[in-house]
Amino acid sequence: MSTTLLRLGLWTLILVLALYVIAETYHEEHWTEMIPRPMLAQVLAVSVVVTIIGMVLRILGIGVDKVRVKNRCRVCRTPIVQGALYCREHLRSILADEDEKTHMTKVRRR
Repeated sequence: MSTTLLRLGLWTLILVLALYVIAETYHEEHWTEMIPRPMLAQVLAVSVVVTIIGMVLRILGIGVDKVRVKNRCRVCRTPIVQGALYCREHLRSILADEDEKTHMTKVRRR
C-alpha cells in the first residue's frame, strides 16, 4: 500500500507540474483557460500530502520488518522455518525420547 500511495502521489505531482508548465508557456492561448490555477494548487497540495504519507508508511514498513518476531526453537532459540516448533537437532532428540517412552520392548544385543 505504501508503494501505491507513493507512486500515486509522485505521478500526480508530475502531472500537475506538467499542466502548470503548459499553462504558463501558452498563457495567451484560449484553451489554457480550461486549466484552472486554484485546482492545480489544490491537487498539488494533495499530491504532496499523499507522497509524504507513502514515504512515512514505507519507512514504518521497513521498521516493522526489522522488528517482526521470527519463529525460534523452543529449546535453543535459534531461528527456524515458519510453522516449526523446534530446530532439526532438538526435533530429532525429542522424537527419539518419545520413541523410547512408547516402545517398552527390550532391544536385542548381539
